[in-house]
Amino acid sequence: MKRFIVGLLMSGLMIPQLWAIIPPFCFNDSHDITSLTSWGPYSKRYAGISHIPDIKKGIRFDFSVMPGYYRNRQLVPHVLFESSYYPWNINPSMNRITYRYELEWKDRVFTDVTYYILDESSTLVGIRCVNNTETYQNLALNQMAYIDYPETQPQVKASGASRLQWYSAIDYTENEPTFKSPQYGLVYDGWHRNEERSSLSLDGSVLGKGFGKDAGDRVSYWIDIPSGMEDGTIGFRYKVEKGKTATLRLKGLTDEVVKFTGTGDFTILPISYHDRKSGEYILELISEGTAEICLDGFFIGTVEDMSKLRITPTAIPFTPMIEVGDKKQDFILKYEDCENFYGVAWNYKESFIREVLNSELESFFRKKTHDHLARKLIGDKQWHYTNAFLRPVVLATHSEQTLYMLVCTGSREKVRQDLELFHSTPEKFVSLAQSQQSVKPEENLLPEGKKYSFGHQLLQAALLSNVVYPVYTQKEYIRHFTPGKNWNSLYTWDLGFIALGMIDVDITKAFECIRAYTTPVGSESAFIHHGTPLPIQIYAYYDLWNNSQSRKVLKFLYPRLKQYFDFMVGNNPNSTTRMKGSGLLRTWDYFYNSGGWDDYPPQQALRSDKSQYPFVTPVVTSAYYLRAAKILRLVAKEMGLKEDIKSYDRIIKNLSKALQTYAWDEESGYFGYVTHDAFGDAKAILRYKDQSNFNKGLDGVTPLAAGICTPEQTDRLVGHLFSPKELWTSSGLSTVDQSAPYYQADGYWNGAVWFPHQWVMWKALLDIGKGEQAYQIAQTALDKWEQECQESYYTFEHFIISSGRGAGWHQFSGLSSPILNWFAAYYKPGKVSTGFEIWIIENHFNTDYSQYRAKISFDDSILPHERCMIVCMNPDHTYEVQFNGRPVKSKSYHTGVVEITLPNSNKTGVLTISALK
Repeated sequence: MKRFIVGLLMSGLMIPQLWAIIPPFCFNDSHDITSLTSWGPYSKRYAGISHIPDIKKGIRFDFSVMPGYYRNRQLVPHVLFESSYYPWNINPSMNRITYRYELEWKDRVFTDVTYYILDESSTLVGIRCVNNTETYQNLALNQMAYIDYPETQPQVKASGASRLQWYSAIDYTENEPTFKSPQYGLVYDGWHRNEERSSLSLDGSVLGKGFGKDAGDRVSYWIDIPSGMEDGTIGFRYKVEKGKTATLRLKGLTDEVVKFTGTGDFTILPISYHDRKSGEYILELISEGTAEICLDGFFIGTVEDMSKLRITPTAIPFTPMIEVGDKKQDFILKYEDCENFYGVAWNYKESFIREVLNSELESFFRKKTHDHLARKLIGDKQWHYTNAFLRPVVLATHSEQTLYMLVCTGSREKVRQDLELFHSTPEKFVSLAQSQQSVKPEENLLPEGKKYSFGHQLLQAALLSNVVYPVYTQKEYIRHFTPGKNWNSLYTWDLGFIALGMIDVDITKAFECIRAYTTPVGSESAFIHHGTPLPIQIYAYYDLWNNSQSRKVLKFLYPRLKQYFDFMVGNNPNSTTRMKGSGLLRTWDYFYNSGGWDDYPPQQALRSDKSQYPFVTPVVTSAYYLRAAKILRLVAKEMGLKEDIKSYDRIIKNLSKALQTYAWDEESGYFGYVTHDAFGDAKAILRYKDQSNFNKGLDGVTPLAAGICTPEQTDRLVGHLFSPKELWTSSGLSTVDQSAPYYQADGYWNGAVWFPHQWVMWKALLDIGKGEQAYQIAQTALDKWEQECQESYYTFEHFIISSGRGAGWHQFSGLSSPILNWFAAYYKPGKVSTGFEIWIIENHFNTDYSQYRAKISFDDSILPHERCMIVCMNPDHTYEVQFNGRPVKSKSYHTGVVEITLPNSNKTGVLTISALK
């Protein structure tokens, strides 16, 4: 018991309210995860540690340890395919990052590389080499330092332009196309309208994507004319297809019709203006529809200055100046595009420094394993790596050895000073790194949870290592969590689940993952959209409140998420989601995937015949946004927003009626896809070729999550969920009913178990008072996850039903994050978990987690009914539970966990849990 309490105190769990302390600087309009440091696992090439010298530039310095056998097998830990490295253990603050490198499976010969981020200027690297075999082993350690650039790093530059003003074409005041596409108010990836990324641009972005094709396409800019430029020139940098001419009418700063002749390449066209006073002007470009134009931007200046302008190609300067220290055990690097210097030092004498001149290492460097004397390994010369080659590292039988390195940055003087300090007193760096060690995770668990701690450790490591820089959105480079390094982009619904997982890892990062996908009210894009447009950010927002009770978070995110919601339910005039007749929702205009389930049978059939997209609605969109409406209604109640409550009530009423009227299929007991006529009026349930409901699967049960089902419907849907002949399997819930004629054993989602919709069903089951079934879902997932992690060390996307084994991306975290929530819900003291209908107004544990008190209210948009919630307490007691002073039903699946069934009521009340004496 004493160790349990000490562990809780040291971990910060004794004061749950502290979870809600999100730093003030995180409340901003950036899409970057601003609580991250300049050091992190941001590489898109090789696993290791990265440093960001300037967040605005998109440039990244990478350092990677690559172990191997001396003059034999060499590992190159590429993040984009399996390469025998594993994110092993990363603490929530991400200042201690450990990767395991398996040289001989399984843990016979391995290297654990730990990056201890000491401060903004330095990282200590601990390299633990382990030999668990009966023979000696000769290892080699190759350390690679290199720089990386954005994918569209400009490879042209303007010379002679110091006196000219430059305006990027995407920095417009207005951009109004003649014909507004569905994406007019929701531009993909958070880019600007008509924005394209190009390395032939001076800034990396151009205005293109069909601009100018239609007569009346219009874009405008605010121009500031300084004194002395009353007469001057506008120098347009543009590209038009060879043989075509784009004609634009210029208004404002100058008024004339201009023909932009196409050469197929970017060119400069100077246009004069005269007799303008200094000050602000509008420059408007209106297309006459003769041809598309790709506009990079324009310069403003005098005729004389414009004549000096030259646009020339420029190579990316990836080769640094290298300064080797006197001991030959360190080097300093200076890259042209970085103001700072980088230094690397190590404490192993048998070493030397090499340069690798090749674009990639995964094949070239492995081929050069036996070229172990050369100081330069020369390949295609398309990139540069500075290599510290430590060899051989001899390990006796059943022994281990730890080496240390220092990676640092700053001025040349500061870097040299740090390297010398490392050589003279390395123990100071090691001591500082060890002082950052936190309590072991198993010390903060209920006893029954320890058997799941390894799988939890690996998933947390994958979650925190799956962060990349640079990702581009909204004219900025950001650090961004991804489902896996394979997906170097924004992913809206995946990041909703990552935010949910982060709630049980680092609540600040959870908040920032939600904020990253929102935009200020009135923004050009209603939110940041990529992929499946389900409202998981709103679900994460709800759980963030129940885990923090932070009114600051509630108020900051609410208008942004309401804007997101309004667009997706058709309240925004630029949205095309709502069917005019039935009122059901469809999002095919924004993405082909309604629920993230790529090969879900009816969705796949529609994708094969896209002409049906305007006429067919899935169930999941309406059902999940119904639940989002109910969540935002709870927020509006908390904030006293009466008019918003009325608006949500209308949406809830209309969507509920539409689903019940048009989508329920009494014959199959599933809700179905609905076909519509040209007026948007519902016609019939979409059926398979044998006339069975085409939606026998998880989409067909999603109204459970919306809380709109009759008791009879609820029984039938829950029956589908737990029937071994239909949706239930030994690995969890099948995406598609196994009895359906379109079920496949070899699909991606069809024939597989995934966790995201299972998490939603788990919440729904708690809401309808079916705690045992909710526990069955969570426990099955945790058992299966732990089994796979112990076997393979991988954190997979999904589980194949026929084998029960994991599959998909091997270091996945996005849609697998619910494992973190289930683990916390049943095994982390101080954790309170609910469905979607319990609103925790305030709550408090005593110091040893033997008492709990909470004031809670309920979603009263639905009739009163029993609901379950889960509270993890001190495992050394049994408990009694009361609501408003009266005993209520409770049960425990193992020591410390209390599952409560709240009474059939929607009245606000006080819940207490007390240890029995």
